[in-house]
Amino acid sequence: MSRKIFAFAVLIFVVVSMVHAAPPASIPMPDEGMWLPLYLKKLNERSLKSDGARFTADDIYNINHSSFKDAVVRLNGGMCTAEIVSPEGLLLTNHHCGYEKIAEHSDVTHDYLKDGFWAMKKSDELANPGFKAEILVYMEDETDLLNNAVKNISSDDAKEVRIEAMTDSIGKAASKDGKYNASVEDFFEGNQYFLVVYQQFNDIRLVGAPPSSIGKFGGDVDNWMWPRHTGDFSVFRIYSAPDGTPAEYSKDNVPYKPKYFFPISLNGEKKGDFAMVMGYPGHTDRYATSTDLEFSRDYENPATIDAYETQLAVMKRDMDANEAIKIKLAEDYASISNTYKYYVGQELLLKHGAGFTTKLDEEKGFTEWANSIDERKKKYGNVLSDIKDANEKLKSIEPAFSYFNSGILSSQLFKYYSHYFPFYKFLNDGALKPQKGELDTVTKKIRDKVTDYFNSVTGETDKKAFAAILLDMYNKIPAEVRPEALSKIVAEDKKAPTPEIAINGYVDKLYKKSILLDKDKVKSFLDNPNLKKLKKDPYFNFMRDMIMYYLQNLYPVYSAINKSVTNDHKLYIEGLMEWQKNKNFYPDANSTLRVTYGNVLPYIPRDGVSYKYYTTYEGILEKNNPKDPEFIVPQRELDLFEKKDFGRYAQDDTLRIDFLANTDISGGNSGSPVLDADGNLIGLAFDGDWESMIGDLVFNPATNRTICVDIRYVLWVMDKYAGATNLIDEMKIVGK
Repeated sequence: MSRKIFAFAVLIFVVVSMVHAAPPASIPMPDEGMWLPLYLKKLNERSLKSDGARFTADDIYNINHSSFKDAVVRLNGGMCTAEIVSPEGLLLTNHHCGYEKIAEHSDVTHDYLKDGFWAMKKSDELANPGFKAEILVYMEDETDLLNNAVKNISSDDAKEVRIEAMTDSIGKAASKDGKYNASVEDFFEGNQYFLVVYQQFNDIRLVGAPPSSIGKFGGDVDNWMWPRHTGDFSVFRIYSAPDGTPAEYSKDNVPYKPKYFFPISLNGEKKGDFAMVMGYPGHTDRYATSTDLEFSRDYENPATIDAYETQLAVMKRDMDANEAIKIKLAEDYASISNTYKYYVGQELLLKHGAGFTTKLDEEKGFTEWANSIDERKKKYGNVLSDIKDANEKLKSIEPAFSYFNSGILSSQLFKYYSHYFPFYKFLNDGALKPQKGELDTVTKKIRDKVTDYFNSVTGETDKKAFAAILLDMYNKIPAEVRPEALSKIVAEDKKAPTPEIAINGYVDKLYKKSILLDKDKVKSFLDNPNLKKLKKDPYFNFMRDMIMYYLQNLYPVYSAINKSVTNDHKLYIEGLMEWQKNKNFYPDANSTLRVTYGNVLPYIPRDGVSYKYYTTYEGILEKNNPKDPEFIVPQRELDLFEKKDFGRYAQDDTLRIDFLANTDISGGNSGSPVLDADGNLIGLAFDGDWESMIGDLVFNPATNRTICVDIRYVLWVMDKYAGATNLIDEMKIVGK
């Protein structure tokens, strides 16, 4: 199990370049599980059928003919999921998944976040450099090959080196000289390995988006909550070269002709109906132990929540005061806010004991089984205590480690700084003077990043947020492990009466003196880059000092412990599988294609409260509040509601907005297709309920729910609200 890996991956780039019983030893309920599609036929086809599916495992995943997998798209390396819904490469995903691109096309003159955007013809569709869509070609089990290659190697380090070399070689061969994206991914903490091969498309164009008052209705207030009334969708299109192969953006590109696209059903969903989600869930820790949960609850989560909360407070004040700033920071704020609220919900549930009974019961059973035979005791007897000891050791770098990862390393100022470190290394590397052509190439890359930074953030807000992060770290990291550069700021400012004034004053000076934080000065610097100037820059030096502290004092501790923890969890999962031989295990999410299925169902979150499984337009009217920006309903939508102009998208004389299913999802599933028993699209997954915030650690079928936008509301917005009938005409619509 690995914590904070994403943030450290960024840093490496900089430096180098609710409670239920323990699961029985039997096949789990179908609503739990993020299943690998290539093993559905072997593990799940019988339960798929018994649960109501009228399609087969071959219909879901097949490499010899078209199947559902060919219409499920991974966006930007697994940040979200989308689905193809027309023979011309039309994509549906969530509004929040397209939010960044919608924001990039927006300004105070054309505010597509506020007003929406609709391309009534293909020539109006907007290009999105850097937006990538991947379609799975195939997966292949490489476990036996890799295990056989290391079976005679006793050293864990040597095994790791051999496996890394082999996985690189396998991935390179499968890429077919760049035709595909291919890599070998580990599952079950390294107990299994699969080659995953994708075809990547780089010309993805914005086709349509409702105004945020529909696509983000309820905003932060309703986020992770039920009942919801959010039309969380946006529309894109994949373009390819004329021969159908992936290509960079070109006016000569044509709409992609997919192998498969999903038909759309207008029949609606009823309580108990089969529902299936296909998508790319990002990360879960379902095999975490009770001591892992304790560490998250008491050490990791509190610092993480505090770091995000600090940034959000600064950003919101400036966004509320200035419309242009609000547009610039909209995507970044929404992303941080979503993560923040997730941790808040998870922490609340952990503090109330959610998940612990399940884990403790399972660990008790595992320990009794392991200790019942000497051979098993020797192999598995200490694994849980070893994991507990590792968590105790990790406490030595908390809260500093989490403040760095969720504060410094997630800040825009660090992301901007990160582009200069490879530049510094290039200028400082060896005695040879860089050739002009090489220098021009490196400088051009930095120029692009500089332009992106100054276009996407506001310096004043960024400065305030950074100062607030530093103050948090100064106040909340124990003095004996606080970064020296941070302590030095306060110690040397003899005139400042408080640490807050000292730190704010220091950050002010950084912005006044640094050439890198001045848009005009940095452009001049890049015209004639000078190593001496870079070395003297106070912002560059401060950030370097902070990062070196992280690398020298925090990460070595984390890295050593995490390596041990990963091996311990691998052994624990191996033992669980041996103990519960009759159980079908599913691997933790890792941004690979998964299938989860269950039913459309309501739920009871707590005593005296019950929720039905769908919401209607009446709820939008009830929440409408012209004084609250999160709950403003567009006048056109109000007019259509008043007329009950629902067209063929109505059910029982009303318009349904969102619905619930007990399918098993996680971050990355946003935008995933929700399919009925015939494989028709009935909705888009976009959120989990508040009670499922513990779901990445423990799945509770009684309360874990996927919140889905009803496809009929999506089509109604396109058709009745926006008049984008050109998009409706592309789709294959069944029912009614």
